[in-house]
Amino acid sequence: MKDTKGMMALMTPKLLAITLFMALGNVIYGYDTNSFGGVQAIPAFGKQFGDFDPTLNRYALPARTSSLLTSLAFAGKLIGTIIIGPCTERFGHRPGMILLCLVTIIGTIIQVTSKVSGQFLVGRIVVYIGVGIVENVVPTYQSEITPSGARGFVVGSLQMFLACGALVAAGVNRRYADAIENSGWIIPVSIQFVTPIIILCGLYFIPPSPRWLLFKGRREEAIAVLRSVRPKSYADAGLCEEEADAIEESMREEARIRGTGEEKLGWLDLFKGSNLRRTSIATIVFAFQQLTGQAFSSQYGTVFYIRTGLGDMAFTYSLINTALSIVVCFMGMILIEYLGRRPVLISGAFFQSLWLYLVAGIGGTTGGPVNADRQRMMVAATMLFTFSFSYSWAPLSYVVASEVGTGALREKTMAFSSMVNVVAAFAVSFTLPYLLNPPYANLQARVGYIYGSIAAVAMIYSIFFVPETKGRSLEELDELFERKPSIPAWKFRTTETSGVGAKIGAIEGGNVIRHTDAIAEESVEKSSHDHDQA
Repeated sequence: MKDTKGMMALMTPKLLAITLFMALGNVIYGYDTNSFGGVQAIPAFGKQFGDFDPTLNRYALPARTSSLLTSLAFAGKLIGTIIIGPCTERFGHRPGMILLCLVTIIGTIIQVTSKVSGQFLVGRIVVYIGVGIVENVVPTYQSEITPSGARGFVVGSLQMFLACGALVAAGVNRRYADAIENSGWIIPVSIQFVTPIIILCGLYFIPPSPRWLLFKGRREEAIAVLRSVRPKSYADAGLCEEEADAIEESMREEARIRGTGEEKLGWLDLFKGSNLRRTSIATIVFAFQQLTGQAFSSQYGTVFYIRTGLGDMAFTYSLINTALSIVVCFMGMILIEYLGRRPVLISGAFFQSLWLYLVAGIGGTTGGPVNADRQRMMVAATMLFTFSFSYSWAPLSYVVASEVGTGALREKTMAFSSMVNVVAAFAVSFTLPYLLNPPYANLQARVGYIYGSIAAVAMIYSIFFVPETKGRSLEELDELFERKPSIPAWKFRTTETSGVGAKIGAIEGGNVIRHTDAIAEESVEKSSHDHDQA
């Protein structure tokens, strides 16, 4: 079993600061998603882009407009996902973050100057190009520079930063919940300027990924980066050079197996040999992240509360829900490393299914509005669903997708699985307004039956197909996936490795450095003893 404590010892304050700073990009995604989920319920926005709804006695967006503004934004995410993979392979991760900031700023300008819903939609699409970029650049960068024992914690931080952005959005939306003047929606939207400006100011201090540098043949630069982010005793013991040597050896072995000298493989290689298994795992996990109904809570939660008779507390409930989810996200970051990926995914899917069925059972038993007690129970079940999602599938989808891809395909694996994630998100976002609202399906809370059933399927998939990657170096995972016959998912945790991946795992795990420190201490004691005798 891997020594997680030793692995975490290699997580220096500088490396933690670098990786968490990169995760700031997900604040943009969290803010935009939650902001628009509330902005579309603000009377000022409904007055500008919608109509007066006599059943609600307030201005509101028609279901069609709400559906298009929410779902078509994912076209931008798809564009960002498609372009960023090859861009990252060629130029590295930092240029991708610069592009993220620029498109976010441009998209925000388009939105705040909108007079018609079509222009606002264009702005959302442009902003979501940045969302597609950040969901590919950040997890691949973090997974490549972080020691294996801290990788789940660090990559899982993406969801916590998303929740932080959502919390700010929920607070701002609460402030302007009853606004009828244009500033009531322009101010919440314009706050999106802040995060990309902060990121642009700090990118100068972000080093390239050492694995990316080694793929480019820039060995000395890679070692310099490792020396700057690993503990001093680790660097002084020559382990940065050993780590670089082992990674290069793994790259040569991988190139020998695939019979090509190319540093990176093409798109079709995603579906060849063992890569097909790796691609399917990343893709299906990312699809379930959306299909289990998180959009029901994050994008339409406020609107759902209003339409079920909770208009007075709708924005407050969303604010409380988001604030508590940050704590749960942090808990999930810890659980990922101490329990592993599989137990967290399985339990998360189980509880998501449970709470969604409860929402459906409580709110779908009558044809009319539910009474006050049932309303409170629905709110509680909806929040518990969000908590179950926040500690499990929300962060772990990024972790698993960034880990299972091989080095020559990591960016493409992440990009392809993100494309499927976009398609799933679009399908959910486009159909939800029609499922929730009259005069269409008008299922309201009964949509929980649909998404609860999908969450149950996700639990079964996790049990039989998702391998345990906790504590493994990326190169160890290459060895495990290449084994013939294939190792079942439930045996990954107990299977021993013996190749270069195991060597990298030992170095990242801190075993070598602790041995080196012990020798150094013994040498000091011996010198002191000899001096006393003299």
